[in-house]
Amino acid sequence: MLDDSEIARADRFVRTQDRVAFVAAHALKRLILAQAFPGRSAAALRFAADPFGKPFLAETAVLPFNLSHTTGLSAVAVSLRSPIGIDVETLGSALPCRDAVQSVLNASERAALARAGDWDDAFLALWTAKEAVIKAEGKGLSLSLSEIEVQQDRALGPSRRWTLWRSRPTPRHVLALAWDGIDGAVESRCLCGDDLTAWVSHEGQLQAKFA
Repeated sequence: MLDDSEIARADRFVRTQDRVAFVAAHALKRLILAQAFPGRSAAALRFAADPFGKPFLAETAVLPFNLSHTTGLSAVAVSLRSPIGIDVETLGSALPCRDAVQSVLNASERAALARAGDWDDAFLALWTAKEAVIKAEGKGLSLSLSEIEVQQDRALGPSRRWTLWRSRPTPRHVLALAWDGIDGAVESRCLCGDDLTAWVSHEGQLQAKFA
């Protein structure tokens, strides 16, 4: 189902679990996006990248999507119109030392972490939210995590205020989804083992279902 470029990128992963997560995410991406083109196979879709390296469908640039993968979980988000970003991480992952992360946090974020019962888990959830916003902003490495301010279910980025949805799709993973809540429905799907879980926006609220 993947093209030569995707296969080459998959082959560069050293660990089998990382390669499997990458293949799952890109296959899921193709299966979901192919639904917008009746009669078109998932393998036939072609992709291009903008100047910041963010991929888009060569057929149309008005179907924003984003994907993320980590050990044991792959996730894809698609929007009707809104720029979108999704990030997933594995709980228990190696984190930077606490002193090193202070520069990417503002005062309210540092205070929230100080109150958290489990600093590592709380930081990973915050980190995931910031990464999702950076991906929604679509400016690649030109943005720093310090430019994103997370406020519960909202986040402030350089270009706009984003809606945030954060979840624990499995006991081992954290997920964050960022999109412009004013502009269009959003769908996010995660692939974990044999389970495909979909969250669908309904009247502004994301509701979990299984498909």
